[in-house]
Formats: sequence, structure tokens, C-alpha cells
Amino acid sequence: MTEKSRETATENDVLDTYKQNALRTIDEMSKYQPQYAQSISNLQQEYLQATKDTINRSFAIQKSWYASTKNPFAPTTVPYAEQYRKQSEEVASQAFHVFGTANQLAIESLNAARENIKLYGKTCDTMNEYNASLANTWSNFYTSAQKQYSK
Repeated sequence: MTEKSRETATENDVLDTYKQNALRTIDEMSKYQPQYAQSISNLQQEYLQATKDTINRSFAIQKSWYASTKNPFAPTTVPYAEQYRKQSEEVASQAFHVFGTANQLAIESLNAARENIKLYGKTCDTMNEYNASLANTWSNFYTSAQKQYSK
């Protein structure tokens, strides 16, 4: 084996090692992604449940306070109860519509980002092909120029 082929083999081994380590790094990172997603989901569920519990407790306290016969501040009748109920339901309905629209927008944004990542990958492939072609062209030019002057 010539000195030149040993150098090339060593360079190829180094490049293969770098490539394998880069791929292993990505594989290691991807192992934890489902755990992160599950942890974030669990956190969101805990937050939502804590918020529901707080709302239920707060309104239970208010109901018991108003139901108390000793409470001088408790109103005996609410003059605008029906109007308030309708307006409250309308506001809630509109808020749900806004939430739905915002969530749909967020999902579409994530899908667009995913598509952009696919395009990025294709762009990288195209650039790698271009760079390989350019390197081959320069190498061929250099080799032919070298042969011409070595005669």
C-alpha cells in the first residue's frame, strides 16, 4: 500500500467516524423527544386540572356565602340575571371561536414549518450535489493542468 493510499484511507476513516458520530448524536437526541412531548403534555394537563379545581372551589365558596342567611350582602334577587346569563354565554361562545381559530392557526403554522424543514433538506441535497460537481470539476481541471505541465 502506497503512502498516498494510506493517507486517503485514514482521511476516509476520519470522515466516516465524524459522520457516524453526527448520526449517533441525532439518534440520541431523538430518543428523548417523545419524553419531552409527554412531559409538556402532562404539564399542560396538570395546569388545566388545577385551573378547573380553582374555579370550582372559588364558585363553591361564593355560592355558600350567598346562600348564608346571616349574610347581609347576599342579594335576594338578581334583577338582570337572565340578561347577564345570555351575555355571558355569548362572550364564552365568541371566546371559544377565537380559541379555535388561534389553535387552527398555530397548527397550520407548525405544519408550514414542517414543510419548510422538508424544503430545507431538499435545498441541502441540491447544494451538496452542486458542491460535489464543483469539487469534481476543479479536481479534473487541476489534474489536467498538472498533467500538462508535468510533461
